[in-house]
Amino acid sequence: MKPEHHGVIFDMDGILIDSEPLFRMAAQQAATAIGHTISDADYVRWMGLPPKAVESAIYSTLGTDFPMDDFRTAFREVWIDHTDRHGVPAQPGMNALLITLRDHGIPFAVATSTQRDQAERSLALAGLAGHIDHIVGGNEVEQGKPDPEIFLRAAALVTLDPTRCVALEDSAAGVRAAAAARMLTIMVPDLHQPDAEVASLARYVVPGTARAARVVEALFALR
Repeated sequence: MKPEHHGVIFDMDGILIDSEPLFRMAAQQAATAIGHTISDADYVRWMGLPPKAVESAIYSTLGTDFPMDDFRTAFREVWIDHTDRHGVPAQPGMNALLITLRDHGIPFAVATSTQRDQAERSLALAGLAGHIDHIVGGNEVEQGKPDPEIFLRAAALVTLDPTRCVALEDSAAGVRAAAAARMLTIMVPDLHQPDAEVASLARYVVPGTARAARVVEALFALR
């Protein structure tokens, strides 16, 4: 039977690469360096939001006098130093899935809230960049997740109707964006479980990326 879906749109952080724990570490260390504290609960609420929305959330939580420029500088220093020394790990099953999709001629793209140049660096450090031809970065759209614009742009890059795409996401904002683009959405919760409303927007909620890869292979009759 011919699969109903023709392509795949991947989120990056938490789906292709295991970066969310690294982002949290960098954010918390950077905040400490400038005399502030970011709790785990605060960080989880900000996951998956585009950069400007994250900054608004930080101001809302930590006060409008929060030194954002100093925080950005400290965060970048921590992130670059750590990833230069240790790299960025790929999520389980993702490298093999990208190869399988490419071998079967199934188009795919990456739709990430991360800026394009930073995304390319992270994917290269994770050993995935060579498999990926199409990326839409958070700085390349007007409206970030949970708006569907980035998923619609990614589908256009691979010349597919969004309704014929499968999306893989880990955050509530990402799931809302993919669902609004009318994509079949697979959620892989990263640092916390979704609430009932977010879970209802995903066709599948699975416990890890290796399981998500098997679901994608089944949807495309690859296994």
